[in-house]
Amino acid sequence: MKTILVVDDDFGVRQVLRRVLEDLGHQVHEAEDAVQALEVMKAVAVDLALCDVLMPGHDGVWLTDQILARHPKTPVALVTGLLEMDPAVTLRAGVVGYIVKPFRRAAIVDLLKAAFEPPAAARRAAIDLAALDAF
Repeated sequence: MKTILVVDDDFGVRQVLRRVLEDLGHQVHEAEDAVQALEVMKAVAVDLALCDVLMPGHDGVWLTDQILARHPKTPVALVTGLLEMDPAVTLRAGVVGYIVKPFRRAAIVDLLKAAFEPPAAARRAAIDLAALDAF
């Protein structure tokens, strides 16, 4: 079970994400804006921050930068209604991917895999290092 923070100004979107993530066995915390998200992260250790890109006040890009500066080991995934994301945003270190609204359950599952499962090359390297340690 992972602890996931869902940040979106739309209550309905937060509820859909909460329902899907809890059905998948995760604990979910919610925030309706960037400032509230940072407050939650002061109080709760989060395994993944799932942030809307377009929000009133500070947007999801600003929030991503803040999370990565304050909690550099916490991966961030983005939620957007935009059909295309700026590559500069999605290529930031720590951003594991994004999903487009309206999203399907399969897209959320794929995003969680990207956040929590190491890439095949990293798994192979870990296996190779373990084999070397055996000698």
